[in-house]
Amino acid sequence: MKILKLKRTFGIGLLFGISFGKSLQAGSYGDIYGAHPAAAGMGSAVTAIVNNSSAVFYNPAGLGRLSEGDLILAAIEKEARTKDAENPEPSNALPSPATDPAVIDPTNSLPIVAIGPWYKRFWADTKEDFTKDVFKYKPANRPERSVHEVSFQYHYANPTSHTTAPRNQNIDKIRDGFVGLGMTLNLNDMFDMSRGFRFGINALVPGSGNLLTLNDQNPTVPRYLQQGVSNERPTIMGGLGLEIWKDHLFAGVGFTVLAGGSGSILLKDVPISPEPVTANAQVILTVKPLINPTYGLQFTYGKFSLGASYKRETVAQIDPVPARAQTTLLGIQLDFDLAILDGFNPRVFSYGLAFRPNDRLVLSFDANREIWSQYKVSRIKEKYSESFYLHDTTNFRIGAEYSLFKSLKTRFGFATRPTPLPSMPGTNNWMDSDRNIFSLGLSYVFSPSTFKFMNRLRKPVIFDFVVENHQLKAMEVNKYHPTERNPNYSYGGYIWTVGVAMTIFF
Repeated sequence: MKILKLKRTFGIGLLFGISFGKSLQAGSYGDIYGAHPAAAGMGSAVTAIVNNSSAVFYNPAGLGRLSEGDLILAAIEKEARTKDAENPEPSNALPSPATDPAVIDPTNSLPIVAIGPWYKRFWADTKEDFTKDVFKYKPANRPERSVHEVSFQYHYANPTSHTTAPRNQNIDKIRDGFVGLGMTLNLNDMFDMSRGFRFGINALVPGSGNLLTLNDQNPTVPRYLQQGVSNERPTIMGGLGLEIWKDHLFAGVGFTVLAGGSGSILLKDVPISPEPVTANAQVILTVKPLINPTYGLQFTYGKFSLGASYKRETVAQIDPVPARAQTTLLGIQLDFDLAILDGFNPRVFSYGLAFRPNDRLVLSFDANREIWSQYKVSRIKEKYSESFYLHDTTNFRIGAEYSLFKSLKTRFGFATRPTPLPSMPGTNNWMDSDRNIFSLGLSYVFSPSTFKFMNRLRKPVIFDFVVENHQLKAMEVNKYHPTERNPNYSYGGYIWTVGVAMTIFF
């Protein structure tokens, strides 16, 4: 097993590359736990409606939409204009035929009011929301000022796994917490296009303090495919979204990048001894960003929204890494050939449908096709390890959002995520389970109209919160030829996660 840990200094170089308009994606935190608490609260079923900094992960076309800050600020400005325009009539003004009940046609004087039990009235209103004006165009309210966004988030996840597999460091200490930073810039401050035009960036970094861990681990060692060490890599993305047809059609393009390159290792003056020894060593490693594109579209008409996005697979590949060891005994020289290939993120095709029957409720559905079959082990492992192939999977996600009050939203989500792993009856021992994901979320908006003491707040601040439960299906692994080192075993468990975020608009 060869594990190479590249700490924060490597991360500075990666982030420096982003400053030139590129982005990095090298992790599955967003795939597994959601790229933002607001999206995770809806089971990440947001391909058709996402409009914040996490759009660069789910669908970059969402950057062309009005953001939550835009919508809240536009509503505040509209309310202020309405109050300013109200001019009460003088008390001695004569009643007009339209307002004086005495001159109203008695056949039309009584308003039409639904009668009957409350549940019948509720059903009538609900039915109307789902059937009336479904394809009626309603222009969106736009703020008078440009709105930019900065989002901070923290997500805690500590998987509880039960396994009888042989223990090692990868399955004993499983931690999946991460922190995130997102930002969007309204480019209309630079280019006035009278329509949505935004740049966004989003970074998710392991909470362990390790920015990136690259593994070329023996596949026979028990290891979780999508938990713990296999997730220790950054997910950093960027993109650009444009509103093509006002209020209707949005398009976006982004970049996903991971590390690639080559290097060499030289060990010399290595004494042959049963005691621990330290050799003179030289390591030269050259790492460059590997760029992959992301594309997205969103379409809205009436109460319906559609979305589609495409992300290419990413992988950290530093290949080859020739290694040479020289000893002081008889000038023995040993040559190795290492290939570090890890951090695979599959190619993903995402499709989404959302329905907004009224101003309070949003219902959404997503289907994601993940192409895991393109995964390859490193050259050395391919030659000396038992071959296996990952399966392509389809994930289904549903979500709902309901506004209890103007400043408080509640969310619910459910997702299925089948494992791409085949059965492991041979010598390989990677572990992963089918999982069902349940999520609950809240969003609270602080705005100038929320409390009187906040009248100095010029633009809104949003706090998001999500709780998720991942149920991992119990798996039994029966070997063709079980041995003490490669026995039959089982595994399963669950994961509770908590995520919080604060979004500031400026």
